[in-house]
Amino acid sequence: MTKDNVIGAVLAGGYGRRIGCDKATVELDGRPLISYPVGALRSAGLDVVLALRSGQEMLAGLDDVSFVHDEFEGAGPLGGLHALLKWMPGEWALVVSCDQPFVRVNLLHGIMSHSDCTADAVVARMSECLQPMPGLFRKTCLPFVEEALAKGEMGLRNLLHHIRLYELEGEEIDRLDFERSSFININTPEDLANARRLAVAL
Repeated sequence: MTKDNVIGAVLAGGYGRRIGCDKATVELDGRPLISYPVGALRSAGLDVVLALRSGQEMLAGLDDVSFVHDEFEGAGPLGGLHALLKWMPGEWALVVSCDQPFVRVNLLHGIMSHSDCTADAVVARMSECLQPMPGLFRKTCLPFVEEALAKGEMGLRNLLHHIRLYELEGEEIDRLDFERSSFININTPEDLANARRLAVAL
């Protein structure tokens, strides 16, 4: 996969209500959360775009990345994906959430290695549960995203039941990220405390 048909993307438009502030700017080991997925995508050789909520300002220290704003107010992750798919010049977006600080570059490369499939998205399945991020989303997802938004949906998991998927499972995930830390999200103060402990261990 070349840089011409894929871009790295970080969904950063959430309000962080459960954690009490904008999650993208929360500090972990002296760095804002968003700097971790941005760094991982860059290490995977990708240019990076941020999906921000309507009216959200560009985050300090990230002036060299592109950004798009949600067209749908309060539409959650699905609104961010919609903005990305409409804007992106290439075929694919490798999407990570701003609150996933332990994304492994090996996993990103592994996901991208399936770009020659005929699916609309490449995602992981763990314990019978689909994990939308990190995930590779094709521009062909756009009409399905627009249909879901018209129904008032905001999450990504339901979308995965309506598009063609290539699923990473079991041994392949373990080979790319044995600890499966790439899928850790930080939503609450308790999650952040656990992440700070994990950052020391990793």
